[in-house]
Amino acid sequence: MKSKMKSMVKQTEFYVFCIIVVFALIIQARSGQFFTSNNLMDLVRSMIIPGIYAICALLSFVSTGADVSFPLIAALSAYVAVYLGNAYNLDTITIFIISIAVGCLIGCINGFFIVKYKFNSLIVTLGTSSVCSGILFGTFEAGRIELPKTLYNLSKLNLVTVTNAESGLSSSLPFVFIIMLLLYMIAYLVLNYTMAGRSVYAVGGDEISAERAGINVGKVRFLVFVVNGGIAAIAGLCYAMMAYFYLPNEYAGEEMLVIAAVILGGTRMTGGIGTLRGCLLGTLLLTMVSNSLILLGISVYWEKVFIGAIIIVGTAISAMQAIRASKTSVKKKEVK
Repeated sequence: MKSKMKSMVKQTEFYVFCIIVVFALIIQARSGQFFTSNNLMDLVRSMIIPGIYAICALLSFVSTGADVSFPLIAALSAYVAVYLGNAYNLDTITIFIISIAVGCLIGCINGFFIVKYKFNSLIVTLGTSSVCSGILFGTFEAGRIELPKTLYNLSKLNLVTVTNAESGLSSSLPFVFIIMLLLYMIAYLVLNYTMAGRSVYAVGGDEISAERAGINVGKVRFLVFVVNGGIAAIAGLCYAMMAYFYLPNEYAGEEMLVIAAVILGGTRMTGGIGTLRGCLLGTLLLTMVSNSLILLGISVYWEKVFIGAIIIVGTAISAMQAIRASKTSVKKKEVK
């Protein structure tokens, strides 16, 4: 059954890749702007933060369920780190450590209620988002903050800069792209080559079988949300670095696009199935939609329609795949 589900995921990823190619050709045919150096660079740049968030969404869906708190965890963690960085003139590494520590702490709260009291992950993370928002805007009265000098200097570092010969416009790929790549490399190695990674998939695939195999289900789920908090915190600082200052209002609302992206990439909402490759493909397609509607002469409001449709269709497909796999398993047992 597992091999069949993996085959379905690969098929989904192939279809998404084909859609990306076709969509790119349509945009190029309509506007003539898609394959320009500026547009491609802007596309990669726009993928960075959703791409990091997608790791959080993948880990939660594969092991436990929906996590919608990562944008607000990112906002609160980044605020605390940037504020303290300015107040005490901290170096970049210390600022990142503070942000990650705050993110992991909030992740601990998520994990505690989900594991200890068996609460639904969607409800808990929605509550966490509200609490983080209240602390950020109510208690701290957060607003625009300039970045600490060390962080600002790093944010000005670009890996590549391209200039369109016709328009004269320049686009750059920021240093934080390296951070995204490192996170994906670490996540890939952990999920595919360690017992911890296999445990994440095992818990989401079949909790009872995972327990029989000696896996501490509660511990795995708790650690997933702690790790998610840390990853979200890193994304929060990366977001601030890309904007060259911290602005809390810009963080909220990313969760729906990210969830749609991972579902589109083949992640099963019922757990156990999903890949980082699919996350990247889904994120790329939705980023293309977000960035290219204007080039097609379509209102940006249709983006929300498209994302909503993906979530509905993705949920339906995930449910049908789970039912089909369950029926196949039952038939095999009856034959035996």
